[in-house]
Amino acid sequence: MENGSSPEIFRVGFTVGEAGGIGPQLLLAFLENEDWKESVIPIFFGHRRVIERWRSHLGLRSMRYHIVRLPSEAKPGQLNLIECGELGDFRIGKPSHESGLLARQALSHATTAANAGEIDLLVTLPADKHTLYESASFPYRGHTEYFRAQYPQANPMMMMISDGLKVALATEHIPLRDVPSALSEELLKTAIRTLHLSLRQDFAIQAPRIAVLALNPHAGDDGLIGDEEKRLLAPIISAFWEEGIYVGGPFSADGFFGSRKYLQTDAVVAIYHDQGLIPFKLLAGWDGYQYSAGLPFVRTSPDHGTAYDIAGKEEADLRSLSAAVWEGIGIVRRRRAFKEAHA
Repeated sequence: MENGSSPEIFRVGFTVGEAGGIGPQLLLAFLENEDWKESVIPIFFGHRRVIERWRSHLGLRSMRYHIVRLPSEAKPGQLNLIECGELGDFRIGKPSHESGLLARQALSHATTAANAGEIDLLVTLPADKHTLYESASFPYRGHTEYFRAQYPQANPMMMMISDGLKVALATEHIPLRDVPSALSEELLKTAIRTLHLSLRQDFAIQAPRIAVLALNPHAGDDGLIGDEEKRLLAPIISAFWEEGIYVGGPFSADGFFGSRKYLQTDAVVAIYHDQGLIPFKLLAGWDGYQYSAGLPFVRTSPDHGTAYDIAGKEEADLRSLSAAVWEGIGIVRRRRAFKEAHA
């Protein structure tokens, strides 16, 4: 750094996710293998039993951690732990009800800290939906739905990010049969506006080019297969063009990805979950990460689940978590610069 100034350091909060899943293993591997000490203060929202069990299993007994009550007490150069509840015994590679309860408590605690500005970046480790969402007091189908309930004015949107592809979802974790009835002019316009702002403030794209995929095969074949494209999607896209916002489509998903048209756009709006995530994971593999556009704070996550089948084994792949951390810090920097420029 010029003039001998110290590099900027970021408080990064990690939620425990499923204690028996691959998330804690990846976190410890990140701390063991990556050069983070000059730029990251890691804060783990979970329980000491998780660290100790995984540290022992991975042969990392010398890895230190420091228990704190608040993120402001976190020390650089080592892992900091904020205990969010109790945890009985758990098994590596297996889910448990107790782990699900801890995951809910950790998510709530870390989200509050992120919204208060006590941490700079929130990274949610993979959770098990069957244990995380089993409580009647936690009726959400995914992290995005949880964040939307906490911050309804923010209209958070699930995005999948890699170097060459950004995919945003108009609808997330709902049955495929419910997708057509869930679509509305308000939902789609809100999704596109949220994405447009995120591309500008979080990714420094001054005039984003957004592609919208069709709901039906062949983009409805001019109404032969379905009318959502002519009746709903096309008028919305035209309205954005009149505003000077570059939105194209609706594109038939197979032709769009098959002809690599995504390389000519800055982001893609998929109408439903698998329409966007199947091509994304085929193209990005483990190099992508998940991002919640629209939130008042920056939240990222690996783009995979708990991976019980390889939890605790050497084939666990660190790339997605690494991208979630380092690219997340990049988003924090760009968002700060955008806010300063538009203050």
